[in-house]
Amino acid sequence: MYLSLNAFTRGCDVTKKINHLFGALLGSVCMFAGSTWAQHISVVTEQYPPYNYEENGKIKGVGTEVVEAVLKEAGVTYDIKIYPWARSLSMAETEENVLIYSISRTEKRENIYRWIGVISPIRFYIYALNSRSDIQTMKDIDQAKPYRVGVAHKDALEQYFLDKKFPNIASSYDNEINIKRLFLGDIDLWPMSEYTANYFLGKISHKPSDLKKIHEIKGFANGDQYMAMSLSTDIRVVKKIQDALKKIKHDGTYKKILSKYE
Repeated sequence: MYLSLNAFTRGCDVTKKINHLFGALLGSVCMFAGSTWAQHISVVTEQYPPYNYEENGKIKGVGTEVVEAVLKEAGVTYDIKIYPWARSLSMAETEENVLIYSISRTEKRENIYRWIGVISPIRFYIYALNSRSDIQTMKDIDQAKPYRVGVAHKDALEQYFLDKKFPNIASSYDNEINIKRLFLGDIDLWPMSEYTANYFLGKISHKPSDLKKIHEIKGFANGDQYMAMSLSTDIRVVKKIQDALKKIKHDGTYKKILSKYE
């Protein structure tokens, strides 16, 4: 009887140890899973109104509103910062848990990011001063090659014109500088989206009629702006945010945001 009780006691001790070990293992798994979903997202973009811009200390714009609605639906914590575009691109390419917007989806960028989806439509034109009678509407973009073209450094438009072998590309810190350079005569042409061009014109006390569209850049970036994430971001987090974007498009939130800017 004594031996049986002793064996039983040892058996209970082993069972307790197994249960303790299993509990610790389960706790570790839960902590790992929890940390995966609780990861903070660093959201980066550039000064590119009316899609994303800072005004009176607040980051605004149609792209910003869509991104905020998506991340709220996904239930993730985040902060949004505006940097020079080259820095935002570098962060999204090299750091974990970085979301970038409004970004053009080009062939060269296709495998650099995890693409979430479209956040806003966009159309691009090449602009010239209306007073420049020597610059007329162009059917072929190659007709613009003799002129000085102002673009933002590391922007997809810069790469677009480099790929097309334009010899006179003038890159600047951002597009607000470029429109000023256009009126100063430092550049001849300014490729830009229509909404953004109109916004910058207003900022420098000019109106849309002061510029003329000489060429529509068709097919560039598929006519849309995207949100994307760094490749090192957990695929489950990416999927959660993709699902959230689909959700706000389905329930009418997305359409309501876009209607404010039309």
